[in-house]
Amino acid sequence: MPTDAKMRQEIIRLLRADNGGGLRKTTLRQQLGQMDETQFRKVTKAMLADGTMLAGRGGRLALPKEPGPPAVKRGGQTAGAQGAAPSGQKRGGKSSPPPGAAPSGQKRGGSPASASKDEVLVAGVIQMTTKGFGFVNQDGDDNKDIFIPAGRNQSAFSGDRVMVRITANDDARGPVGEVAKVLERGHEEIVGCFGVTDDGYGVRPLRRELPAFIPLIAGDGDAALANGVQPGDWVLVELLHHDSDSSKAQAKLLRRLQKSGTVSGDLVAIMSEYDLPKPYTAAYENAALAQEPLPVAREDCTKLATVTVDPLDARDFDDALSLTPTAEPGVVTVGVHIADVACLIPMDEKLDLAARSRGFTAYLPGKTLPMLPSSLATDRCSLRENEDRLAHTVFIDIETTTGVVRSYRRAHTLIRVRQRLAYEEVERVLESKKHDVSLKPGVEKLLRELSACAEKMRQKRQEEELFLPLAVPEMRVICAGKPPRVVGIQKSEGSPSHEMIEEFMLAANVCVAHEMLKRKIPGVYRNHAAPEPEILEGFAAQAGVMLHRKAPKLRKRPGLVKFLRDLGAGASASMLSFSLLRILPRAEYGVESQGHFGLGKDLYCHFTSPIRRYTDLLVHQQLLALDQGRSPRPGTMLTDYVARCNALEANVDQACYALADRLKVRYLLDQQEGNAALPITGLVSRVTAAGLNIYLPDLGLMGFVPVRSLGAGPWQFVAERYALENRRSSKRYRCGDELSLRIKDADVVRGELELAPVGH
Repeated sequence: MPTDAKMRQEIIRLLRADNGGGLRKTTLRQQLGQMDETQFRKVTKAMLADGTMLAGRGGRLALPKEPGPPAVKRGGQTAGAQGAAPSGQKRGGKSSPPPGAAPSGQKRGGSPASASKDEVLVAGVIQMTTKGFGFVNQDGDDNKDIFIPAGRNQSAFSGDRVMVRITANDDARGPVGEVAKVLERGHEEIVGCFGVTDDGYGVRPLRRELPAFIPLIAGDGDAALANGVQPGDWVLVELLHHDSDSSKAQAKLLRRLQKSGTVSGDLVAIMSEYDLPKPYTAAYENAALAQEPLPVAREDCTKLATVTVDPLDARDFDDALSLTPTAEPGVVTVGVHIADVACLIPMDEKLDLAARSRGFTAYLPGKTLPMLPSSLATDRCSLRENEDRLAHTVFIDIETTTGVVRSYRRAHTLIRVRQRLAYEEVERVLESKKHDVSLKPGVEKLLRELSACAEKMRQKRQEEELFLPLAVPEMRVICAGKPPRVVGIQKSEGSPSHEMIEEFMLAANVCVAHEMLKRKIPGVYRNHAAPEPEILEGFAAQAGVMLHRKAPKLRKRPGLVKFLRDLGAGASASMLSFSLLRILPRAEYGVESQGHFGLGKDLYCHFTSPIRRYTDLLVHQQLLALDQGRSPRPGTMLTDYVARCNALEANVDQACYALADRLKVRYLLDQQEGNAALPITGLVSRVTAAGLNIYLPDLGLMGFVPVRSLGAGPWQFVAERYALENRRSSKRYRCGDELSLRIKDADVVRGELELAPVGH
C-alpha cells in the first residue's frame, strides 16, 4: 500500500493532467487504480482541509492556483500574501513554532542552524509534480502541507525526507517554503542507464517516479568511460545529499552492472533495483539437505492414487490430489496433499529466517528466485512422482451431486504421487471420451471424478457466494536459450483443468482458516476489502460508454457478478476485467480475518503453497506447533511478520511487472524491425485531458497516446462521456474504441510506450 504522501502525489498528478478542470471523486478513485479506500478518504479529507485541493462546482476536485509572490514585510514581520501571520505565530498571540518544527534557529536534533533568528525550519517528506513544484508533508498528522514553488526544491526528489525553510504563510493555501536540505533520500541507491546529453554525463533511472535524467558528479562520466562503461549500460549510482546552496541533483557512479538491451542485463538491473535476493549459497543448500524432519504423528497414505497437476515447465510441486469413496453413497473424500515444508524448517532457525527475509518466490521472465533453497523447493519438499514425500493433508468430505462440503479433517501424511501431469494433459483427458493409454492405472478415472466433483463445487459457489468471475488472461514473456532471449508472448487463460485444481485449493484454504479461528490459533488470513459503491458507480459509467449502452447497476454484488458473467470473451471483456482489477483494493494478509471480496468468502487463508509463500509456511508452522503440543507463535509476533510479507509481496510484484513491461516493449520493437509500418491493435482503456491510455491485448501491455498525436485540435476532455472531442470536427475518442496504432517512441529503460493513431 502506498504511503499517504505517495497517494497525495498521485492525486496531484492526476488533477494536474486535467489542466485544472477538476475531477469528480468517483473519477479520481477510478484513475488511482488499486488503493485502500480508508486511506483515500483520509488523504482527500486532509488535502481539502489544508487547501492543497479544492472542491469546486459540481463537487469536482481541483488544485488551487499557484501561490502568488511571497510575503511582504509588514511592521518588520513577514506576512503571507493575504495578511496571514508568519508560520509559527498566531494572530494576536506570541510566536511559537508549529508542531514538528525545530526551535527558531535550530535544526532537529539540537544542532544549530545557520539561519536568522526568526527562521523556521520543519521536516517532512516531499512529493514533486511534473510541473516542477511540489508539496512537503510535515511531520505530525495535523500539520498542513508546505507548498514548494518550482525551482525551490533544491536537489530533492519525490519520497525524500527534507528540511524546509518557511518563506511565507497563506491562510487559504497554507505555508510556502523552500527546501533547505535533503535529510534522507527515499532512494539512496538507484539503477539506471549510463548516458550523455548536451549537459553532460548522467543516468536514466529505471523507476518511473524519478526524474528522467540525473547528472553524474564531475569526472565520473570520463572515469566510467575509461573503465569500460559504455553508454546504455546498466549502472548503480548513489544519490547525493547537498547543502542548501545546491539546486542540482547529482549522483555518484558506484559500479557497472550489466549491458542493457539483453534479457540477462535487464534481469540484473531489476534484481538490483528491487533488492531481490541472490541465489542461496552452498552452505544453505547443505543445511537444507542435512535437516532432519521434525517429529509428528503421520498417516501412511502411499497407497492412495495421487496426482499432481502443474504447468508444463514447473519445477516445484507443492500440491497433489486424491479421491476415495466413503461408506455413504454420493459422498467422496478428496485429499488435498500439501508439501509438509514446516517439518523441515524449524521456527526461527537459519532456514526459517532466510525464507522470511525473502517472503515469496519471484517468478521473473527467464529466471526464478526461490524462497527456499533448491534442495528443498525442487527436491526434498517437492511432491515428485514415484517418491515417498511428507505431506500436510486436508481430507474433505464432499457430496458429489451438490458440491456441499460435509466435513473435513487435517493430518500429517506420507504420500507417493502416482503420476505427474500437466494442465494440457488433463485438458486432453477431460475433453475426450476415449481412453488415454498414456495414463497409469486408475488415473483417468480419478481425473474424471475430481473434475465432476469440482464442477459441482464451483456451481455451488457461483450460486451462493457470487465470486467475481474476472477473466483476465495472463500474457507471459517466454524466454529461451543461453543467454536468454524473448521468443514470444504466451497467452494463458482459465480452463477446466485450472478450475478443477483451483476449486480444491480454495476448499482446503477455507477449511484451514475455519480451524484456526475455531481453535483460536493465531493465524494469517488473506483479506480483500470491498470497493466503495461510488467506485463501482464510476466503473459502471465507464463500462456503459465502452459497451455503448446504459451504465449497468454495479453497486450491489449480484449486479456486478451478472455484468462480469455476461461480458463473455474477447479483447473488450478482458480489458474491462483488467480495468476493474485496477480499481479494486489490493488483497493483503492480516492476523485478523476481514473477508475476501473477490472470492465472496467470509473467511479465507493461504495454506496450499508453502514452498513459494512465507505466509503459507507461517500457517503450516502454527498448525505443526499445535500438533506437536507446543505453543504457536503469539499474534503480536505474527503482526510484524505479516506486515513485512505484505511489503515483500508488493515489491516482488512490482519487480515482475517492471521486467515484463521492458521485455514486452523490446519484443515489440524486435517484431517491428524492418517493418515499422506494421499496425498495432489497441483499445482505449482510459481517457484524460492529457491523452489516451491504450491496452494492447496481444501483449498485455499499456501504452499512451498524447493529445498532440491525435491531429489538429483543439481537443476537449469531456469527463461525463469519458471522451476527447475535437471542437472543430466530429472526431472523438472514447473508452472502448479500437484503434490501429503505430509506435512513436519506445523507452525500454522505463518500460514505456508512446503510440499514435495510424495516419497521424
